Amino acid sequence: MMNADKPPRQKNLRSALGGAFFGLVVAAIGCFFVYALWVGFGRAKETRGWAETACQITRSEVVEERPTPNSPVAYRAVVEYSYEFGGQSLTGTKIKRVDGPTSHPKRAAQVTEEFPSGLRLNCWVNPDNPAQAILKHGTLAPLYSIWFPGLFVVAGIGIAVNSLRRALP
Repeated sequence: MMNADKPPRQKNLRSALGGAFFGLVVAAIGCFFVYALWVGFGRAKETRGWAETACQITRSEVVEERPTPNSPVAYRAVVEYSYEFGGQSLTGTKIKRVDGPTSHPKRAAQVTEEFPSGLRLNCWVNPDNPAQAILKHGTLAPLYSIWFPGLFVVAGIGIAVNSLRRALP
């Protein structure tokens, strides 16, 4: 039974445009996540080019913090280390490029156990900004999982093209 309000051709075109729009939205969301994973991979890879420098842990403890009076207690592993770079004595506090608190005190304690006070090891120093140093590199896992949102890009483009191909002669 035909719809008396709209001719069949116009109805098919609206349906095709709706399908194409949906496909492009899916592809755009996939592109966003591909980009985010690519940036994460780039940042993790960048630190692997930093200068490896000897350092010594000078402070290692777990600190409780509560950002607001009503927020839950968070635990942060505070690790400070000293190193020399370019003839300067510097102090670093970053374990990884992105550090954050945890709600689990045992996790914070594990970090301080891994980096006890007095330990000598190597850190990586940003040669362009020697005040920036880390003790551990970030994971390269974003590159290994970039294929998943890539599927959404391919599928979204496929949906859009197929929708338009079916409606146009």
